[in-house]
Amino acid sequence: MFANTITLTINAVAKVLRRVNQDNYGSEYSYSSATESIVMKIRHSVDSVDTKTGMIMKRHNVFVEHTVFPTVTELLRKFTYTATLRNGEYNDPAAVADLGLAVNVWLASGTIIDDIAIGEN
Repeated sequence: MFANTITLTINAVAKVLRRVNQDNYGSEYSYSSATESIVMKIRHSVDSVDTKTGMIMKRHNVFVEHTVFPTVTELLRKFTYTATLRNGEYNDPAAVADLGLAVNVWLASGTIIDDIAIGEN
């Protein structure tokens, strides 16, 4: 189980999300101020059997939604980020974690994530 709070730093400003829900399949965290809100959901599930391979895949998702409330001069703004890890039911979860770490390192290198955010491919 993760801690009761998770800190996300957006534009060099730390936002402390507090856990608002916890069950066997995931957690939900929330932050809210007068100007914005952030929701993070961590979920675990099992996909249906793949009819071609007969494999059952475990799915692990992180979903973050950042909403900036409208003002007199600004419209409502909403941004989301998702990450999904999937591994075979009987496969070592460390292998998919290694793959996720490799992708995260690549995303964080240079301007890769900035380039993706503007539609580079």
